[in-house]
Amino acid sequence: MGPLGLLLALALHLVVCTHPHRDYCVLGAGPAGLQMAALLQQAGRDYEVFERESAPGSFFTRYPRHRKLISINKRHTGKANAEFNLRHDWNSLLSDDPHLLFKHYSKSYFPDASDMVHYLGDFAKCLGLRVLYNTNITHVALNKDPHAWNGHYFILTDQNSQAYQCSVLLVATGLSVPKLVDFPGSEHVEGYESVSVDPEDFVGQNVLILGRGNSAFETAENILGVTNFVHMLSRSRVRLSWATHYVGDVRSLRLSSGTEFSKKYPLIRASYESKGSRGLFILGTASHSVDYRKSAGGFIHGFRYTVRAVHRLLEHRHHGISWPSTEHPITQLTSSIIRRVNEASGLYQMFSVLADIILLKEDATAFEYLEEFPMQMLAQLETLTGRTARHGLFVINMEYGKNFSGPEKDVFYYDRSVAHIEDAWRSNFLHPVIYYYRHLPTEQDMRFRPAQWPLPRPIAIHHIVEDFLTDWTAPVGHILPLRRFLENCLDTDLRSFYAESCFLFTLTRQRLPPFCQQGYLKMQGLSSTKSLQQHGVESRLLQDYTSMNDSSRWLGNHPSAGQSLDSNKEEL
Repeated sequence: MGPLGLLLALALHLVVCTHPHRDYCVLGAGPAGLQMAALLQQAGRDYEVFERESAPGSFFTRYPRHRKLISINKRHTGKANAEFNLRHDWNSLLSDDPHLLFKHYSKSYFPDASDMVHYLGDFAKCLGLRVLYNTNITHVALNKDPHAWNGHYFILTDQNSQAYQCSVLLVATGLSVPKLVDFPGSEHVEGYESVSVDPEDFVGQNVLILGRGNSAFETAENILGVTNFVHMLSRSRVRLSWATHYVGDVRSLRLSSGTEFSKKYPLIRASYESKGSRGLFILGTASHSVDYRKSAGGFIHGFRYTVRAVHRLLEHRHHGISWPSTEHPITQLTSSIIRRVNEASGLYQMFSVLADIILLKEDATAFEYLEEFPMQMLAQLETLTGRTARHGLFVINMEYGKNFSGPEKDVFYYDRSVAHIEDAWRSNFLHPVIYYYRHLPTEQDMRFRPAQWPLPRPIAIHHIVEDFLTDWTAPVGHILPLRRFLENCLDTDLRSFYAESCFLFTLTRQRLPPFCQQGYLKMQGLSSTKSLQQHGVESRLLQDYTSMNDSSRWLGNHPSAGQSLDSNKEEL
């Protein structure tokens, strides 16, 4: 190493030794940066957010240029379930404070951008997030150290030559590179980022707009009433979001300004970690490369959940805290799945990207439920979560059909399945799909999965037939087929029974249904009352044993074990 190299090494050593260290450094105090900060704060971690402007959400002080957001703010859904309501709230960040919901900041279905600035400011202030404002990070370097979490530290330098050392770097700076065109005369073209928003500047003019995305239509709508002609030219047809089901395509209002995919988004893994630097994660809009034109990861209502997934990965990697899960008896398997597919916002918004994982316990007597795991990382589930998948697993994903998006495609095409349970696999609108594996898929399985499949081919697969209102609670159309699918996979009976039925099974069968094992034999469940028994008799769910004269007749006339288990009359 020459004299100059020694000098640089000495300078870097002095910087590391004399300047602040943080376990987590977050670049950018926009929605993604504040979401990660809130999660780190809640977990009690050592972190700092660096923001070059004087307040959070500075992007929304400039964009969209005409101040109208395209993220919906549906304040009334007819339901009180907070998780479900987030399906229709595309602006709120995740927190435990019910006052920090965007519906308290705007009554408009398409809010004004200034409302978002106000909201993000309150979010940072009310949660006491640690943000260094007016701090522009101008340089990032790596300092290798075998004692560091990831084998190196990140050295950040700001505009005042102040340096900071970080173990993990979380980049949430968004996308702000305008699209440049290159053709003779292109130097006279004005970009979306600088064009006048005053219609008076276009009175009586003929205007050519290059592009037919949200930005283009936003601009055209603003000047349409004062111009002679507005011409719009692009390389591809207009893509309407109601047809493609991609948030970034054209809707009634608009916002988009960027370059092509290869130049616009960084290359990252499905875990949102950089492919080149361990410990460097990309959050927010820039992380959209994982699900570009497939899901909602480039927008607040999508990346608030991917940010939470990254936080859970970091909690396990650096602090030994396993991925959050809940454990339930196997009798609650059907109801747990039905509840999630009807309520969960993360599954709904990040379809085909985040999936719920059910890990079965030995002999399928119980299960662990993990929510919103990055499904493309399934082969590494045990390493990333600290959970084990030794006895089989189910993966619950939300999917569209193959005909849902693209030119000339119609999500509601005539030949799709709507109410026919046997053809549920032909559902084309968003619907739940359950995959069953006896063993955790390997990296090779993931790499060589069938074309257009989000996961490797499972042992069994079940589609819950689509519903226009995304309400999968029909007893016969949704719940019964799901329960029978789960029973076939586990070779068990997941029905609920009255105590009288469980009593009969104990006399006639060697293997009792789990409901009877975990309830009746442990003296748990509803206690029998005269009115409840009478109701069961009148509804033909139970036999009227009290009318029988002697025990021999009662024992001689009860249904056989096979009939009992197969009869719907025994089922609640």
